[in-house]
Amino acid sequence: MHLRFWASARTYLTILLVSVLFGCGGSGDTNLTAHVQSEFLYATSQTGITGFSVDPTGALGASFQAASVFTATDALANMVQDPTGRFLFACGFGNSSIQVLAVDAKTGILSPTSSSTLPGFSGCTVDIDQTGKFLYTATSVGISAFTVSSTTGALSSIGGSPFFDGIDLRESAIHPSGKFVYAISNTIGSNTISVFSINSSSGALTPVAGSPFQMAINGSAYSVVVHPSGKFLYVSFPQSEEIAAWSINTSTGAITVVPGSPFPSGVTSGNAPNSLFVTPSGAFLYALSGGSAVFAFSVDANSGTLSAINGSPLTLSSATDYFEIDPSGQFVYAAYANANTVAGFNINASTGTLTPFGAPPVSVSGVTLLSLVKTSQ
Repeated sequence: MHLRFWASARTYLTILLVSVLFGCGGSGDTNLTAHVQSEFLYATSQTGITGFSVDPTGALGASFQAASVFTATDALANMVQDPTGRFLFACGFGNSSIQVLAVDAKTGILSPTSSSTLPGFSGCTVDIDQTGKFLYTATSVGISAFTVSSTTGALSSIGGSPFFDGIDLRESAIHPSGKFVYAISNTIGSNTISVFSINSSSGALTPVAGSPFQMAINGSAYSVVVHPSGKFLYVSFPQSEEIAAWSINTSTGAITVVPGSPFPSGVTSGNAPNSLFVTPSGAFLYALSGGSAVFAFSVDANSGTLSAINGSPLTLSSATDYFEIDPSGQFVYAAYANANTVAGFNINASTGTLTPFGAPPVSVSGVTLLSLVKTSQ
């Protein structure tokens, strides 16, 4: 009896060990090569970049010095990650180059690898396509275009760059399909939107028919975003206190004014819509005022029209020029430069309202820009 028991036990243990190592379905590679994903929030100030780990609830861990080679002091700048989370590309207002930073997947530490000089001068916002192959930034002499090395993140200027259609540009946004780039003018009294098609092989740009498109709105354009569906384009106009909307022809890239546009922001106490942010689902659009007011809108998925949500404008505890929305669409972080803190909020998926995290804001002296990076170990 004892011999039969131990024989049975050995057989059971052998089966159990094989199951653990190779999985019940026999696909051992899935378990043995599983990746652990980490997420980091980076906050830029005059002293460099401060990093925070982000847990699944959106909560931020203890701060650490991620890098000291890049500083930024103005919201007319940004940082973007490549789709793999291996690199961070940073461009600051007044800086003449884009800094490439390698991301340590385990620690979040950033290491500078290279930089690329920009011609002209304007704001410094960079955009990377969803494949991670091409990076663009709008300047006073057109759109500078680069290919991105998949191994080092290094940028190489694309032949013909910068691409110019006669308009002094200030900010751009890439269509989710990777087929078009939209850029707003930087010249007072000349409100236009430049639209370029992207060569999928080379990344070179060509103005589409009708570009640049006139914007019959008073005051200068400030910020531009493309809706995640690729169907709509939005531009803020602080001087006229409005947000304009266009529908996008997804075949040609051409734009047509959305009925009812421009939409009033609901301005209060002198605040006006500046930087625009759209949730990943496309359900909500937020327009920062540069103060403590945030204009919040629901987006009609069929028409692109904007409707102020209940309680808009939302009031924050401090002024902010910069938001960063988590890819999950559950959380948003605000850079409070005057308060030297970063605050986190839960986004109500049904109403778009923002609820502060239970934990207090984290400290970052002179914070200006924010960026979230997800890595795989």
